[in-house]
Amino acid sequence: MRVVVVGAGIVGLATASALIRAGATVRCVDAGEPMGARSAGDTRIFRVAHGDPGLVAEARRASELWDDWSMTAGRTLVGGERAMVSGPRVPAWSAAMTAAGAIHRVDRRSDPWGVLHDPAGGVLDLAAAGAFLRETVRPERAEVTAVAADGTVHLADGTTDGADAVVVAAGAGTPALAAPLGVDVPAGLEHHARFTFAGPADRPCHLDGRPDGPLASTYQHRTRAGHWAVGGHLPDEDTAWELGAEEVARRSRAAVVDHVRRHLPELDPTPVGELRCTPLRGAGDGVHRAREGAVHVVWGDNLAKLAPRIGELVAADVVGDTPVPAGEGDHAP
Repeated sequence: MRVVVVGAGIVGLATASALIRAGATVRCVDAGEPMGARSAGDTRIFRVAHGDPGLVAEARRASELWDDWSMTAGRTLVGGERAMVSGPRVPAWSAAMTAAGAIHRVDRRSDPWGVLHDPAGGVLDLAAAGAFLRETVRPERAEVTAVAADGTVHLADGTTDGADAVVVAAGAGTPALAAPLGVDVPAGLEHHARFTFAGPADRPCHLDGRPDGPLASTYQHRTRAGHWAVGGHLPDEDTAWELGAEEVARRSRAAVVDHVRRHLPELDPTPVGELRCTPLRGAGDGVHRAREGAVHVVWGDNLAKLAPRIGELVAADVVGDTPVPAGEGDHAP
């Protein structure tokens, strides 16, 4: 079986790797650098904690697969830092973890909602994972302009390629490729930026749902030794695509630096690094899949932590183990 995977971010590479293990011949292409765009950067937060029991279960399976990848790569890809969640979503997330049988605890001593501790959480070494997958998949630089339901792939250089199946996992490029197939992928994008600060980096990853000034919520985790990443979510009007990446980064920087000054005094409040990305507007947690003919489409947000599980499931769809009916989508892997 021959498969073309469009997109060489973490999800595309994970899917291509799973297809190779299943015995398929795979061509993985990307218009930009592999692990660029929304998969750029050294680290992400891995967590089992989610607000939906189905996603909790899928994250638990992803944790097992990350361990498998670590064994194959010869290095730890998810650290043991743990993760914690605070703010008004704690009761619902705790209930979801309980329903899914996931180990956690809620400390109610310091916060009216409690602080949820996720012992399976930690820092995801995204750079190392990408390097490991690139070695297996060997993606190539090529821009895809269209895909057809019969498996024909049209490239920007005027050539075409044919495959038994096509997987579209192209991030911000997915809506344009999916629309002609009748697959409705939300096309709205927004700008986002997180910032790196020098300071202690030996504590759990933290997702804080409590508002702080213009920030509706914040998140923080280690990036590299002695450095800590902090990001926050601004109102929609401050992250609109029309504002441009520079203006959104400026607004984000001002809000995050103010947050650091007031709540994280152990950090030097002058950013030493910045990472930008383009998430789907309002997507939140969740994975969506659909199929039209020979084309399998996957999209969503906050996907890096679930990448090996997404790859496993999409590869199974492609080789026919767990088919997804044409046009059907779901909200969990």
